[in-house]
Amino acid sequence: MKLNHFLNKVVVFFNPDKATYWHTITRNTLNEKPSKLGRYYLNFESKLNYPEKMDSNGIPLYKIYDEPYFYHPIVICQYALGIFEHFYQSNYADERLKTAFFVQADWLEKNASNLGFGKVWYVGYNIPEYGLFKPWYSALSQGEAVSVLTRAYLISKNEKYLTLAENAIKPFDVEVYNGGLLSYFNSIPIFEEYPSPKRTVGAFCGFMFVLFGLYDLISANNNKVASQQFEKGIESLKKLLPYYDIGYWSKYYLFDYPKKYAASFTYHSLQFEQLRSFYFLTGEKIFLEYSEKWEDYSRRITNKVRALSNKLLYARKLY
Repeated sequence: MKLNHFLNKVVVFFNPDKATYWHTITRNTLNEKPSKLGRYYLNFESKLNYPEKMDSNGIPLYKIYDEPYFYHPIVICQYALGIFEHFYQSNYADERLKTAFFVQADWLEKNASNLGFGKVWYVGYNIPEYGLFKPWYSALSQGEAVSVLTRAYLISKNEKYLTLAENAIKPFDVEVYNGGLLSYFNSIPIFEEYPSPKRTVGAFCGFMFVLFGLYDLISANNNKVASQQFEKGIESLKKLLPYYDIGYWSKYYLFDYPKKYAASFTYHSLQFEQLRSFYFLTGEKIFLEYSEKWEDYSRRITNKVRALSNKLLYARKLY
């Protein structure tokens, strides 16, 4: 499975249509600023057909190599957003999809852990190179959970989903060394997908998923805390963009900065699609400029070969 996963990442550089579930490209869905909470900003329809094991309730299970299956909050949230995309495309009429969506949202409600300064969902595997050992929690799962919960509130009007979403953003105001999810890169605040005690990881797409969640909460009830965090995050996003641009491709993270480690084709594409969404959400032209520049990078075969070579060399060093 590990080899197949790696080979598909290589294939996708030159033939994105061959992407498996884990490497599909999620495109921006916006062509103007939305007037209300509704469709998600990226098209997650490919995430509906989960290829791995499901539990008896229809919740996806995940595993790392030979370890037992476990509930991974990011996988569950993305599956939920895949369900929601199809539910949206049915004009909110497919009751089967509605039921499946609420199974995921209710899993989030039942499995949120209380930190004392907010609610989190734990991740159940180790990343030794980041100094992360289970259980730990991620800004990515928090942000995507907020996107799921606000849409559960949108459909049901049940305040419990909104209250949980409000609790889920609280760790964004607490720094990593105090157990939260706020870190800094060159004094620029960033919400950490991987809250490493070693140094800032700064996974770019994970940071942007947090901002989507915050925007959702603002749209749902004009939440003041989310609004402050979103504004801070957008300012950071503008300042961070040059650090992720390596002249022919984008970077996935800043953990090894100033090394120029190229993102996979999937992450590179995801990042310019996310930036296009932020252009429509904020009107900030810098997001469209970088989105178009990075998309242009991805069209050039020389850039693809260069980025892939960069990745293969990096993978060999890791091995």
